[in-house]
This record gives sequence, structure tokens and C-alpha cells, in this order.
Amino acid sequence: MSNFEKQFCQMTLQITAANPEHALKLSEFSAAAFYDAYAYANTAGDMQQYIAAHFSEEEIQKELATKNTFIFLAMLDKKIVGYVKLGTATSPQELHGKPAIEIERLYVDKKLQSQNIGAALMEYLIQFSKAQGKQIIWLGVWKKNLRAVVFYEREGFVKFGETIFTLGRDLQEDFLMKKEV
Repeated sequence: MSNFEKQFCQMTLQITAANPEHALKLSEFSAAAFYDAYAYANTAGDMQQYIAAHFSEEEIQKELATKNTFIFLAMLDKKIVGYVKLGTATSPQELHGKPAIEIERLYVDKKLQSQNIGAALMEYLIQFSKAQGKQIIWLGVWKKNLRAVVFYEREGFVKFGETIFTLGRDLQEDFLMKKEV
């Protein structure tokens, strides 16, 4: 078993790079995970608009083909149970030009949260980031998503700024967080 395979109830968690064959399942998983995470605090219209714009199979195919974008899937028994999307195209000026990679998305199946799948993805992306010569991993996380904020703090991330995230017509305040690797 490699460093990035974990045992879950007689099944092995595998982390693998996403490819175009995963697009439909990743689209479905992304839409469901986003809905589970944010529907409670947003309007149905804003949720539908965001999901349609960002999680269609076609959009996922575009992301998979985008240079400087990396998507890794957490799989249990060939089923997606989580994923992380990383990007290297931009970095906030507060990082002073240091080589950085952004966690654009990190989602785990709602039924499997608190089972260390997020931690396994984090371990994988840290090793990947180091191999890419990155010094900093950074992200934006909604201030109201306390579960995610606590997870990132537990993983060693610290707040270094704030930004606005637009969900439909709603402007939401995000913390910017970083971790040196």
C-alpha cells in the first residue's frame, strides 16, 4: 500500500489524477457536494446558476484540459468519494511572488466526512505541491463554512487576508488561508 492509500472498511482509498473519462461522474459528484455544502445558506436560484455554470460535464472537461490545473480524485471501490482541484495560474499579491499553488476546490462525500478522506487528499496535494517546486499552498474559504475553516486550521493553514466570492447575486466573504510546505 502506497503512502496515499488508506484502508476504509476493507476497501482501499486510492488517490488518482482525473482524466476525461471521469468528467461525467466528477460533474455529478461536484454538483452534489457543492449543494450539500452550501444550499442551506443560499437561494435555490443562486445555487442552480452556480452549479450549471461550474459543474456541467462540459465545464469539467474544460478544466481537465486547462494548463496549470490539476484534479485528483479520492476513490473507494472505483467510486468518487472526494476530490481536490489545484491551480497555479494566479496568486494573491500577499504571497509576494513565491511559488504557490491554490486549492480551488476540496470536497468529500457528505456521508464520509470525518473519515480522514480530506486529510488523505491534503497529504497527497502537499507532496504533489512539493514535487512541483511550490513553497505555499493557499485557498479561499467562506467565512460561514466553519467546518472547512477548522479543517484547514487543523491542517496547518493560517489566515492571511480576505476576498469576495460571488455566488449568483450574493457577494460572500472568504478568508484567504495559506500553508508553507
